[in-house]
Amino acid sequence: MSGEKKQYVSVEEQELRRLREQETRLRSVQEDLPQRLNAVREQARQDFQQRLAPLEQRTRQQQQETQKLRSNIKSLEQDTQNRLKKQREQFQTQIREAESRQKQELQQQTNRLESAMHQGFQQQRKEYLRITQQQRQEYTQLIAEQDSKFTELIAEERQAREQGQQILKQQIDQVVGDMQQEKQRKVNIAEDLLADVEAVWQQINRDYQHERFAPGRLNDLHRGLEMARKNIQGGVPEAAIPLTQQAYLKLADLRVELEQKEQEWLLLYNAALEDLKSLITEVQANRKCEIEVGEGDEAQKFELEVDYWVNGCLSQYEQQLNQLESQLKSGESTLTTEKVKQIGEQINALQPVLGEIVEQAKLTILGSQLRAEIADRVVSVLWELGYTLVNDETDATYESDDQRNAYVVKVKNIAGDEVVTVISPEKEFGANSVSINTFSSTIVDETATQQNAKAIFDALEEEGVSGSRGTECNQQARTEYQNIEEVKRRQRQPKQQDS
Repeated sequence: MSGEKKQYVSVEEQELRRLREQETRLRSVQEDLPQRLNAVREQARQDFQQRLAPLEQRTRQQQQETQKLRSNIKSLEQDTQNRLKKQREQFQTQIREAESRQKQELQQQTNRLESAMHQGFQQQRKEYLRITQQQRQEYTQLIAEQDSKFTELIAEERQAREQGQQILKQQIDQVVGDMQQEKQRKVNIAEDLLADVEAVWQQINRDYQHERFAPGRLNDLHRGLEMARKNIQGGVPEAAIPLTQQAYLKLADLRVELEQKEQEWLLLYNAALEDLKSLITEVQANRKCEIEVGEGDEAQKFELEVDYWVNGCLSQYEQQLNQLESQLKSGESTLTTEKVKQIGEQINALQPVLGEIVEQAKLTILGSQLRAEIADRVVSVLWELGYTLVNDETDATYESDDQRNAYVVKVKNIAGDEVVTVISPEKEFGANSVSINTFSSTIVDETATQQNAKAIFDALEEEGVSGSRGTECNQQARTEYQNIEEVKRRQRQPKQQDS
């Protein structure tokens, strides 16, 4: 005969708070995390400099090509190139200054992070997120400063072009006025101007990622140049000149806009990739953590595999980060600014998740330890009632030999009656179901089993583990837990993840 007494129990608030406070004794096993993060930042700095190098090369090439122009826009282009060169130099100076500031803080950050790691995982995460936020603010400030400087540059450019165009118009009018009979000279002026503006168009087409940052705009402007060419071929050079001039003005505006968008993209891309690589590095460094349970001489230390205790959530999280990294790297030549911003926001949203995963691992191992402590208390109560463990090593186990599962313990009395207690975890931290199963070759004494159950639940309540519902009474005990060896060898069922 057999029977079951079951009750749902949970840890009282004071005890729950005590368990949670053990966060201060949760530490990363990998103590070289600060050095790893600094290595990521140094590599990011070098990669960023490599991405900036083509800007200098482009400046030199454009200046050389400007010398070959034949029309009166040559002086306008020279002035524009000088202004763009100055802006690029200022941009790279700002980048170098920001990198220098960050590099100077590396050692200081290392000291702070190392100190935080000794204080505990929570403080480590707080310090890491503070450093990451500081880095992000640096890039945000640079973008804002570039926006302001480009606004000034655009205004300066347009004013200079208006003045240049007025001079250009006067020169053209003078030539046309003095040489009404020399139509070929008009054609030459129009052709030189068109050839120079075509050269500018080709330069932008070659040197800038216009389809990424201003899709379709450059091709639209080429239609105006084609119309000007047809006017020259049709013997109407006077009509071609203003068309070419307008195309040039729009090309000049587009070039400045592309410069601005490219620099903004570089800052956003570098920030996103550096944040992501740093986060992946932190994940890898925190695959193992050490948790200390208890006080003083009785304290016990456990090294926990975080991924094991969260049923693979850490690996899933790292895979999600790796997918974002792959998306950034494979899309370096195609991703738009908006897409990079979107990925940056995803990374930002994922930053706290690591802390949540490690926190869950900590709570799970504490819950596992709590189930073993509850089992010890149950055995103590039943010992006073005449029950003993036949074998300490074989009569107590976690189901499937997996510490995340239910803890099962079996005791016997002199008459051969067996009591198997199953402490199963519930979803909420600190909550368990305690199932007391009695097996007897004779008729089960219901009064005795109720007394046993009451003694157990009263003892647990004294320890701060109180019942949250009434006791359930079932006539049939859970026979699948009677053979402890089978319970230990039982194949573990995959745990469903919360959606």
